[in-house]
Amino acid sequence: MAKNKKNKRQSADAFNSKKSTVKPKQLNPFEVHLNKEKFKILGRKNKHDRGLPGVSRAKAQNKRKATLGREYLEKHKTNKFKDNRIGRGGQDENDDLAMARFAAEKMTQYKEKKRNIYNLNDDEMLTHRGQTLEEIEQFREPDSDGSEDEALDAEFTESAHFGGGNEKDKTDRKAAIEEMIAEAKRKKAEIAKDKDEVYELTSRLDSNYKSLISMMGKLSKRESESKPPQDDYDRVLREMIFEPRGEVADKLASEEEIQRKEKERLEKLEQERLARMRGDDPVAQEKPTHRSADALDDGYLVESENEDEPTLAYDINGDINAEDDDANDEALGDDTLENQDDSQELEAAGGDDDEESDVEDEGEEEEESDDDSLEDLKVSETESEVEEEDNEVESTKESKQKRNEQEQKQPKRKTSEQNGEAPEAKRTKAEKQLPFTFDMPGSYEELSVLLEKQSIADQARIVERIIKCHHPKLDPANREKMLKLLTYLLQLLNDIFADAKESNIADSFKKFDKMSPYFYDLIQMNPERSAACILEVIKEKYEEYKKSPKVFPQLDTVVFLKLVSNVFSTSDFRHPVVSPSFVFVSHMLSRARVRNRKDLAIGLFIATLVLEYTSFSKRFLPAAVNYLLGIIYLAIPKRAIEIVQIVPPFQSRGPQNCLLALNEKFEESVDPKLFAADLVTLDIDDSFKVRALHSSLAMLNDFIENAMDNVGLRFMLEPFGNLLERIDLELYPDFIRGNLEKAQQAINAVNARPLHRLVAVEKKPKALRLMEPKIVAVHDDKRRPKLSKEKEMRAILSHKLKRETKGAVREIRRDNEFIAKMKIKKQIQSDMERKEKVRRIYAEASLQQGELNALSRSKKKTKF
Repeated sequence: MAKNKKNKRQSADAFNSKKSTVKPKQLNPFEVHLNKEKFKILGRKNKHDRGLPGVSRAKAQNKRKATLGREYLEKHKTNKFKDNRIGRGGQDENDDLAMARFAAEKMTQYKEKKRNIYNLNDDEMLTHRGQTLEEIEQFREPDSDGSEDEALDAEFTESAHFGGGNEKDKTDRKAAIEEMIAEAKRKKAEIAKDKDEVYELTSRLDSNYKSLISMMGKLSKRESESKPPQDDYDRVLREMIFEPRGEVADKLASEEEIQRKEKERLEKLEQERLARMRGDDPVAQEKPTHRSADALDDGYLVESENEDEPTLAYDINGDINAEDDDANDEALGDDTLENQDDSQELEAAGGDDDEESDVEDEGEEEEESDDDSLEDLKVSETESEVEEEDNEVESTKESKQKRNEQEQKQPKRKTSEQNGEAPEAKRTKAEKQLPFTFDMPGSYEELSVLLEKQSIADQARIVERIIKCHHPKLDPANREKMLKLLTYLLQLLNDIFADAKESNIADSFKKFDKMSPYFYDLIQMNPERSAACILEVIKEKYEEYKKSPKVFPQLDTVVFLKLVSNVFSTSDFRHPVVSPSFVFVSHMLSRARVRNRKDLAIGLFIATLVLEYTSFSKRFLPAAVNYLLGIIYLAIPKRAIEIVQIVPPFQSRGPQNCLLALNEKFEESVDPKLFAADLVTLDIDDSFKVRALHSSLAMLNDFIENAMDNVGLRFMLEPFGNLLERIDLELYPDFIRGNLEKAQQAINAVNARPLHRLVAVEKKPKALRLMEPKIVAVHDDKRRPKLSKEKEMRAILSHKLKRETKGAVREIRRDNEFIAKMKIKKQIQSDMERKEKVRRIYAEASLQQGELNALSRSKKKTKF
């Protein structure tokens, strides 16, 4: 028996082990597709050597049913059922689900009750202490207003009011009073004791504190009472509290509005000036006449007023100014009368400028702008007045001030003769005053006649008013007028410097300085055509220079190069006007020879222009540095047979190689700057020699500072070292010594900088060609020609694109097949439903027909 049980147990274990093991599903060999390789490559693992088309097809079919099929079935359907029940989705019923439903129901009831709590139109009855409001007649207790007082108890009255007549009660009362008095005394004694203890402790603490003060530094009264300093936060907070709030400002005017207002202002001032010339002074007509406060226009006769009588007024002391004080007039003496005559002449001479200055100051705020223009260089009326004051004004200034003080002390009464002369004086002033509006000159001759007899400030003012009256913002057609005005001014500038002499060269440069801002404004109105116009002038001057390239040009050529640096940007890499001008300057400094004082001054002036051209762009012009080297070379004394190497256009031999050398010590005090007269003077004196050397050394320092980052600067400065050492400083003033030492220090600093030699860029060495096979990263069994890296990547990407395109087309075709099958199935199903419905209808109709036939047969039988 035991053996049988053991065998049964072993057989059961074997059965369970066989049952627990899951046999792998055997694939149908007819459904397995083998992917054969054309070539076998060592080391490559092929994961797709066999495939299961049936399984893959079934997966794709199920995926299409879940995605594409569902979308097809829900096509043109927008309605959906949304189940908001708690526990939807077939969840099992449990206590938590029931509690959730109960809580939701209670919340719904609570919200409904809360919403209807103030609704008095419903059927709910409001109650108070179990009674409705309708049942309660009064909202107070019924016995609250009872008039009868409650009766007091006899025992209470006997004991409280009268104390009763019992002797025992009297003794108890006396003992209670004594006990109360003793208790009060005890409390009072305790309070006094506490106060004494506190006082004793306080005095002890004060004595201890006084002993500690000697060990601490005593504070002064100011330090003890001074408040702690405010921190940054408190200070900023107080500043923000008391900071004034921003006020609403007017709208910013546009350029057109500004120019229109300026033109209207000038036209109004011109009308007033013409009215003064005719004798119709609007200011005099508006002068108020004095009338008494009692002169009421209520029907009484009013006496005619005398226009010659002065206006009644009072001074600060309360005296009437209109009274005729002959004694005071006689006390002034003959000196006062002479001062008055002088002041009248002064007002007649300078009244025109004073009135114009007042008028011009009214429009200063309108003319201000934030653009980077030359507005700050324009002529102001106050500056023009200061420049035009003559010696007579200075001599009569003190007398006029003295007369004003005397008039304040003793005011005089105007006579009828003075009142009669006032309109004539105003008419004379108006005739001498400049017009405020000008017509556009039709030719250059008209402009030259208009500016011929005017002062420098008036000429600039006339040009300014012509621009304001014909600004392009007022009318676009004015651009052509402004271009013509620019050509006229260029011709005027040429004529001014063509006839420049030693007597008027300073005035010529003043005119150029006053006109430069208006050149800038005119060029900004039409930049392209204005630049072309100035470029034509530069070309014309260059053609004249090419006829004699070894001679420095005149001032009428150099001044246009200065104008270019004033009105154009010289820091651009290429500029249509500045670049040709820069080349022109280089040709002059490298070819023209120095023969006299005029050539030296013009050359230094051109070198200054080079410094202006290169100050921002940090460029370097070797011709300018070579010219400064030549000036220093001319200042060195040399023997007749001594030859010093120098770069042309300077000569190492001849009488002109020592033009600036001093033969004796120069001890005169002289201004180190060059003068405008040096540009037109031929003779060379010792003063010019000193000033020319000073200017050359100063410009050399500026050139070194400007080109400090240039690597080849040390090679350009090598010739300067020997020449600077040969200058005899004992013959020159101290300011020459300072510039010379500064130049030598700068040259030494440049020479002390280390030179970094040029090194070729390191390249990766090219490997030698070896007889080894070329290793290809990816072998795709296709032989292609050798392509560049970019073309190879492009070919790979195009191949991938073609492969993906084929796959996408294949998937789209299969999707279309799936949708077509769904349509056919749906059509077949609808046809079957329709056939079934028709069959059922026919069956029902046949039954009805059978019943109808049976009924008709029964009727026939009953009939017979």
